[in-house]
Formats: sequence, C-alpha cells, structure tokens
Amino acid sequence: MVEIKKLSADRWKDYRSLRLEALKNDPTAFGSSYGEEMKLSEKEWKRRMKNTLFALSDNKPIGMIVYVFQKKAKIKHIANIFGVYVKREFRNRGIGKNLIESALLLIKENRNIIKINLNVNPRQKSALKLYKKYGFKTIGTLKKDLYINGRFYDELIMEKFI
Repeated sequence: MVEIKKLSADRWKDYRSLRLEALKNDPTAFGSSYGEEMKLSEKEWKRRMKNTLFALSDNKPIGMIVYVFQKKAKIKHIANIFGVYVKREFRNRGIGKNLIESALLLIKENRNIIKINLNVNPRQKSALKLYKKYGFKTIGTLKKDLYINGRFYDELIMEKFI
C-alpha cells in the first residue's frame, strides 16, 4: 500500500536521496541540476520539506510533489506545483495521480488561492497527460527554456483555476 504524507524534517536525507535520484534519472524534467542540488545544506533540505508531499511504500519515499504558495501581495492568489517525481519501478500504478490529488486538496485549503501554475517538458508525455486529466491547460511554451548537456528543451506553461 502507498501512503501520501509529509515527512518530518529529521528525514531530510530521504528527501535528498529521492530528489537527487530524480535529477539524475530525469534531468530534462526539472529546472534544477544534480550538481547544484548535491551541494545544498541540511538546513536547505529541511526548509524545502515543509511544502513537499511524499508517496511512501514500506515507509520509504518513492515519489514526491512540491507545492508553493506565493507570498507577494500581487501574486498571493497563485500556487505553484513542481518537483513531481515517482521512482521508475513504481510508475503506472496511480501514484502520480495520488500525489496530484493530495496536493490539490492541500492547495484548496488555502482560500486565497484561485490558480495553480506549473511547467512541464512536453517530452514528459505521462506527466503532461496527468496534468491535463486534472484540468491543467497549456497556455504557452517557453522556447529553449532548459539547457542540459549541450541541448535546449522547451517547457509548457500550464495553469488551472480552482
């Protein structure tokens, strides 16, 4: 059985391990790089965990999703989703769906939020399909937005109103 929940800050090494695996295995799916995040401090990993939900199997993280609320007055009605990842061996089991549903429920608890934004590489077909299933609409394309290993990648801008 897979459980979706937040983890306490003392499990920051579990988060670090999963995140670095994600960056190494799917570098075109994320704006950050393995080399950059490998150098982050314990304090930074713990800080990031506050807005991260994990999918757990046998109490081990196998997936994650990050949601962030904007703090600035003009954009505090917007939430962002990023850092979505499920370990390869656990894919196609509905875990991404469970992560999105859980994040959407938490986001909706914040009554200030009327819109959720996310970016996705159009080559990430299963992620794109999942976001569309939950009502995210593509509103634009960021051309050559990521540069990885000598190659440019586009990103789709998606939004969902709640």
